[in-house]
Amino acid sequence: METKEPKKGYDSLVAEYEYWAQREPGRAEEWKEKVRWALVRAQQYADRLGVDREKVLEGWEERRDYWYVNYYQEANQPDLSGREVVTLAEWEAEGERLYGKERLDWRFRCPACGHVQTPREFKAAGQSPHAAYLNCASRYGLGGRQDCKWTIGGLLKVGGRYVIDDRYCPRLIFEFADKEKKED
Repeated sequence: METKEPKKGYDSLVAEYEYWAQREPGRAEEWKEKVRWALVRAQQYADRLGVDREKVLEGWEERRDYWYVNYYQEANQPDLSGREVVTLAEWEAEGERLYGKERLDWRFRCPACGHVQTPREFKAAGQSPHAAYLNCASRYGLGGRQDCKWTIGGLLKVGGRYVIDDRYCPRLIFEFADKEKKED
């Protein structure tokens, strides 16, 4: 028996739609609209990042592990219009330019209270170093305004900028503390 290669990108998304449209034909048009939304949003990402739409869809479908109707939504693939967006490679290059290769010493500013923090502080306190660009240190009693406790992953997606990873998935993170530093 021949093993089929799993469908990717557009094919995967359409196959998922067809499966559900056959199971519940009364909702097929509603679910087709979600496919349209995903295609338009993937094209926006492709245009913004200078890649092919299929590459974006492949990345999203590779990561998707639940129903496409719930996966494809503003919370997971936000509109990039008018937002500062960088690729992971660009973000890493900026961090190295500002602070050097040692990522534990990179500095991030909480968008709510302005506290400047490093991944090293979080690691020393037994927290994930990655939390330094996602949460105010005050959430862990490490500094900042004690009433702040800001998280970038909360209900309000305010502050920071989007970094697009290698699967074209956006991650909202805090800005570098010294972003305004000029190039050497």
